[in-house]
Amino acid sequence: MRAHSRFKRTCVQLLKIAASVAILAWLVWDSVRRGEGLFSDEHGFQPEKLWALVRHAVDNWLILLLAFICAFASVMITFIRWWLLIRSVGVPISLRESLRFSFVGYLLNLAPMGIVGGDLAKAVLVARHCPEHRAPSVASVFVDRVVGLYVLLLVASGAILLTNFHATGPAIVQSACRLTLVVSVLGTIVLLLVWAPDWTGGRVRRLWEKLPVVGRPIARFTEAFRAYGREPGTLLLSLVMTLPVHLLFAIVVFLVGTALFPKVHSLDRHFVFAPLAGVMQVLPISVGPAEFVLDRLFVLTPTADGSIIPPGQGLVTLLVYRVFNLLISTVGVVYFLMSREEWREALHEVEEVEEPPSDLEIEVPKTS
Repeated sequence: MRAHSRFKRTCVQLLKIAASVAILAWLVWDSVRRGEGLFSDEHGFQPEKLWALVRHAVDNWLILLLAFICAFASVMITFIRWWLLIRSVGVPISLRESLRFSFVGYLLNLAPMGIVGGDLAKAVLVARHCPEHRAPSVASVFVDRVVGLYVLLLVASGAILLTNFHATGPAIVQSACRLTLVVSVLGTIVLLLVWAPDWTGGRVRRLWEKLPVVGRPIARFTEAFRAYGREPGTLLLSLVMTLPVHLLFAIVVFLVGTALFPKVHSLDRHFVFAPLAGVMQVLPISVGPAEFVLDRLFVLTPTADGSIIPPGQGLVTLLVYRVFNLLISTVGVVYFLMSREEWREALHEVEEVEEPPSDLEIEVPKTS
C-alpha cells in the first residue's frame, strides 16, 4: 500500500512538472512564432533582441535591485504575519525560530514545481517542537494561506473598481475582472459566516462533514478559523499586513518590466494584472498558470497610448520574479543545512500523509 501511494504521488508530481513545462513552452513558442513577438519579427527569431534585453537590464540594475528589495520585504511580512497568527493560538515559538521555519518552508515550496509540501513540513516541525500544539500549528499555516488569498482578491477588486477595468477593458479581461469581484464578495460572506458565533452547538459542522468530497475540508476550514474567533485583533492585523504584500508584488512586476523593456503598462494597471495572475497560485501547478495569465493580460490590453505589448513580456517578467524567489530562498538553504536531520524527519512525516492531518479539532483559545 505504501509503495502504491508513493508511486501515485510520483505520477502526480511528474504530471505537474509536465503541465508547467508545457505552459512555459507554449508561451515561448507563441512569442517566437508571432511576427511581433518579444524575440521575433517577420523574419523569425531574432537573437539580437535577446541581447538587447540583457543590455537594458544591465543598464537598469538599480531598478532591478529596488524590485528585489520590494520582493524580499513582502516575503518578510508574510513570515511575521504567520508568527503573529501562531502565537495568538498559544504556540510558544519565538520570532527567530518562526523565521527559521518560514525560510526553510519557503525553500521547500520552491522545490521542483512546488511538489514538496513546505508549508505542511513547517507545521509538522513546529508540532514536533511543541507536540501539545499540533492542531493549532497546522491551522495557523492554513489560515495564513487563506488570509493571503483573500486579501489578494480584495486588492485586485479594489484596483478593478478604481480603474473601472471591469467595464473598459477587453471583453475577456472584463469577464475575469467581474469574476474576481464576485469571488471577493462570496469570500467575504463565507468568512463572516465562519467567524460568526455557532449557535447550533456544532450541528452545522456535522452537517458539513456529511457532504461528499468537500464536506471534511469545509469542516476543517471552519474549525481552523474558529480558533481565532477570540483573537479578532490578530486577524485584523494579519489582514492589514497582507495588503502591502500584494501591493509590493504588483510594484515588483512593474519595476521588473520597467528595467527590462522599453514599454510597459502603467502602474495602476499592474495593480489589476498582477493580483489576477497571482490568484492562479491557488492551482496545484506552481509555475505556468500565473505566467500564462499575466502574459495574456499584457497582450490583450493596449497600453495608455494604444501600443501593444509583445507576447512573451509577461512570461519573462514573472520568470525574473521567480529568480528573486530563488535568491531569497538561499537563506532557507543555510537554515536547512544547519538542521538537516530535523527537516528530513519532518519531510518524511509529510510524505506519509496524503492529506492534512485529520486531528484538526481545535479548541477556541482562551484569552489571557
